[in-house]
Amino acid sequence: MKKIKIDPSPNAYRLLNPGAVALISVGDGKADNLFSVTWNMPLKRDPGMVAILSGKGHFSYPYIEKTGEFGINIPSTKIAGAVLGCGRTTGSKVPDKFARFKLTRQVSEKIKAPLVEEAVGNLECRVSQIIDLDASSLIIANILAATVVEDHYKDDGWCYDNGLELLHHLGADSFAVSDHEIDVKIPEQ
Repeated sequence: MKKIKIDPSPNAYRLLNPGAVALISVGDGKADNLFSVTWNMPLKRDPGMVAILSGKGHFSYPYIEKTGEFGINIPSTKIAGAVLGCGRTTGSKVPDKFARFKLTRQVSEKIKAPLVEEAVGNLECRVSQIIDLDASSLIIANILAATVVEDHYKDDGWCYDNGLELLHHLGADSFAVSDHEIDVKIPEQ
């Protein structure tokens, strides 16, 4: 297998991506917004913790600073256009991304921000730490509540038996889809 060298900056991170893209919802009870992130990851199982990366100049960042909360909404391919749109538009020019991209506000249980009804999974998060990375911040949060579409969850994980297709952003307008799982065995010696 022939390998080529690539520039470690700015494209090497794409070897680790595609991670599942997420729609982040923020709000203070009066106003709200949505933005897409591919830089997200689980950190800890018990208690559940996650991290997202957000630019400090993004319209939604002050909501996170002010409320200390956000929602992570896991989209399927059914709302791929909305995911791309939420990532490409700013809340300063599109004041209601839910309406603009035909998404439904789902009332959250533990946070002020709404969740996305059309998402196949939702996490309600409270910020525990913000790590300054100059123009961006790594936001670490505790998971307070979680919901998932019943048909797409089995044995404590995603179930692809009923047509689940999760989105993975590759860059620009390109996405990959995960739509099945495989069982792997360790090779015998």
